Amino acid sequence: MKYRKARLNAPLKVITSFVVLILVGSLLLSLPIASKDGTWLPYIDALFTSTSAVCVTGLVVVDTAVHFSLFGQIVIMLLIQIGGIGFISLSALFMLAAGKRLSYKNRVMLQESLNQDTSQGMVVLIKKIAIIVFIIEGIGFVCLLPSMIISYGWGGGVFNALFLSISAFCNAGFDVLGTVGMEFTNLAPFAKAAYVLLPIMFLIVLGGIGYATIVEIAGKFKKDKAKGLTSQTKIILGVTGFLIVGGTILFAIFEWNNPLTIGNMSVFDKIINCLFQSVAPRTAGFSTFSQANLTSSSKVITDILMFIGGSPGSIAGGVKTTTVFVLFVAAFRSAGEHGDVIINRKRIKNQTILKALRIVALAIILTAIATISLCLIEKDNPLATSGTIIFEVISAISTVGLSLGLTPTLAISSKIILIILMFVGRVGTITIAYAIQKKSPDAHGEIEYGDSQITVG
Repeated sequence: MKYRKARLNAPLKVITSFVVLILVGSLLLSLPIASKDGTWLPYIDALFTSTSAVCVTGLVVVDTAVHFSLFGQIVIMLLIQIGGIGFISLSALFMLAAGKRLSYKNRVMLQESLNQDTSQGMVVLIKKIAIIVFIIEGIGFVCLLPSMIISYGWGGGVFNALFLSISAFCNAGFDVLGTVGMEFTNLAPFAKAAYVLLPIMFLIVLGGIGYATIVEIAGKFKKDKAKGLTSQTKIILGVTGFLIVGGTILFAIFEWNNPLTIGNMSVFDKIINCLFQSVAPRTAGFSTFSQANLTSSSKVITDILMFIGGSPGSIAGGVKTTTVFVLFVAAFRSAGEHGDVIINRKRIKNQTILKALRIVALAIILTAIATISLCLIEKDNPLATSGTIIFEVISAISTVGLSLGLTPTLAISSKIILIILMFVGRVGTITIAYAIQKKSPDAHGEIEYGDSQITVG
């Protein structure tokens, strides 16, 4: 009972922490000191930017480098870092650093925020997460530093390298590389610089596979070499690899001769950019060319990759790789003699399959409602076709950040819809459902009902 009460309150506290952080960030970003021209940023745009940063999305209504001052950019960077690690996780780290013990409720909240199945071992895990973030972002910073210094000098280069490293590992997609007259270019200036794109891809992938997965893999290099990887880690690595390789091949097929994207590049640069285009939609939001110039087929592939997203327990959004894997296996794998779905001599619980169905169903419903709403609101916007709206909606709810150029032109009501989608995508539909329901998610009724005969298909 004690665990159930704590578990029931945890989602609401996780949601509250994100709301508070977003509101504080929006107030700071709206201040004149946060803009280069010293003017107040309209609050809706400040709220949009803050939500996008905290929810590590990357959708923007103003160019980060062009509009925001150094103060504003530092605020965005901190919002990305805190949003990526999680406010509750960061608070727990400060408590541990101060020599305080984590209460039972703190451990349950950590379990909820990190999407773990148990509250045991939370202290050890949170310490390992802090080390992982410091090491990986540090490696990314060092790898990006030389190229940034060459392009932007020492001052700008150091800050740009740090900003990009944090943004990439947190799968945020924000950048500070734009200039006046060349807004929203993202990584286009480095489209032919593999020494920049490869470290960013490295950071994106690690940020998207999840802390627990990184901890488990790292453990194999220490003491548990004889012990194999868990089924979940194998699934995460397998599906992630399949999507990256498959996406790279498909983008190469559809974009190889497209002069508006990679058609005029060398063979090596084409391969690197196709690989980058396959990695970025996994909720990172970086781009090396305008997404509006993609072929129709590539846009559909990008939509699919964005919808799937990263892996559970990671900074990435989307319905998650394991969710898609479970549904795929449940749909095409023969059931065992008791009707159970078996994979690698392990049974997938029916509750897991139902949860996967619920996640995908909620994502589809929200995407459909938001798409229809934006179509009605933006009916007079020449850029708002059904294809661009769907792309933008999926990018928001999957916390990706890729855009076909529609977001900056949206009406206030449309921006509010995307803000809600980004928030729901970061916090999670299941977490929100648990937060608003009155009974414990683990409670089961004692009444047994008869079967309903329904024909499907």
